[in-house]
Amino acid sequence: MSRFRIAAFVLMMSALGFLAGVAAGRLIELGQVDDKLAAHNSRLLAHAQRVAQESQRLIAAATHGAALCSDSDVATLRVLLFNATFVRDIGRIQDGLLACSAAWGAFEEGHPLPAPAFTLQNGIQLWVGAANIVDRRIVGDMAARDDVLVFTAPGAYDGFPEPGSGIDAKIVTRDGAHVLRRFGRTHDLELPPRGGPPANSLWSERRVAECAPEADADLCVVSRARSHAWFQLPAMILSATGALAAAFLAGLCVMWRLHANSAKTELRRAILGGDIQVHYQPLRQLATRRLAGFEALARWRSRSGRDVSPGLFVPLAEAMGLGRDLTRLVTSQALRDLHERLRANPALYVSINVSAADLKDAAYRSFLLDAVSEWGIPPASVALEVTEGSPLSDGHVLTMVKALRATGFKVFIDDFGTGHSNLNYLAEMQADAIKLDRRFTRAIGAEEAGTLIIDHVIGISRALRIGLIIEGIETEEQARYLLAREPAAVGQGWLFGRAAPVGDIAAD
Repeated sequence: MSRFRIAAFVLMMSALGFLAGVAAGRLIELGQVDDKLAAHNSRLLAHAQRVAQESQRLIAAATHGAALCSDSDVATLRVLLFNATFVRDIGRIQDGLLACSAAWGAFEEGHPLPAPAFTLQNGIQLWVGAANIVDRRIVGDMAARDDVLVFTAPGAYDGFPEPGSGIDAKIVTRDGAHVLRRFGRTHDLELPPRGGPPANSLWSERRVAECAPEADADLCVVSRARSHAWFQLPAMILSATGALAAAFLAGLCVMWRLHANSAKTELRRAILGGDIQVHYQPLRQLATRRLAGFEALARWRSRSGRDVSPGLFVPLAEAMGLGRDLTRLVTSQALRDLHERLRANPALYVSINVSAADLKDAAYRSFLLDAVSEWGIPPASVALEVTEGSPLSDGHVLTMVKALRATGFKVFIDDFGTGHSNLNYLAEMQADAIKLDRRFTRAIGAEEAGTLIIDHVIGISRALRIGLIIEGIETEEQARYLLAREPAAVGQGWLFGRAAPVGDIAAD
């Protein structure tokens, strides 16, 4: 990653952090507006309930009075009015006329009532913002039922909305069909449908609606406020913090990316995290083409999606000190994948590549025994392929090889012919089979020297009475040539099957 790209990335992240801070500050600002609006809405609803409840209480208390508009009746109305908070007057209705009231007394001639604005479900008739029946200079609300009429005080809602709050609100019936009181500009303020989605999101207009309980007054309150402020204190603080934090994180990301891109780091993560795959290539008898076993082969696909050759990542893992971890990972996966087939057919085996580091590990034999015991597999069903160049002069290595064979595991010498082979090496190893390297198989019919080496190796395997496995068989011509010289040999190569995941390997 070039310096220019790093600088551009850090700058871009800082800008994103700044914008994220502005957005977070905006959300905080809107949240504060929402909280303020909801609190106002709840207070207004509670106040409207108190006003409605007092009107209903006075109507109920005045219904069973003495003779209408008698001195005793007017006196009763005045007592009720004296104890009221939000009602300015209480009157009597007779034949559609206001006959008397606590404030005005009895009228010689009654005052006709205008048609009510609407009637609630409980039978109470309401006049909203109507001129007073006695003195039109007085404007207020009225409620009536039967022969009782109450006049709500014009100042019953003083303080709503709060001065300077910028809140518009209105009190409506539960169905939203009738408006009982308006505050501010409410011509386009409607009660949202029940169960509808929230209408606020990130819009500057905030709206809150709340209704009284079903058993209480037929009241709902809907309020609205607008917030156009973006760069309030929360947004300023969070935008600066977001820019700094994003720049810092971007720097960490760059450092991590530079480090994580290294092949060693990625390979270490894959091995220790169990992200190495295992494929299986069949081994078949040359004479019958019957399945003899499988070789377990490690496969690694990098995070970029590229398949990395085992010839590259296996030596790298060993150089990093992860060869033993890789071997144990492949071993565990192979036994897990093939245990049912190996138990069902004792003649089959799975061969696993082991390194010199594995053979020097005193705990490796115990690991193998625990692994085969866990899956119920006999040790004879597992072959360990030891590279020809493994240092048998090291006493620990030779001791481990002998101990493994004594326990029942097979031991193969892998890539035979590419190292410093001699009969003494084979005698010391006491291997069960040798695997002829593929480069000699490719020489069949093309290089005389390669053909002579094949014949020589076949002769060695016969003389020592050990098995022979020949790698890299890709054509029928190669298979026929080898079959003619060593019918008991086992073949491995694309002609008999490519390495594949366990779900795709041959059934027989």
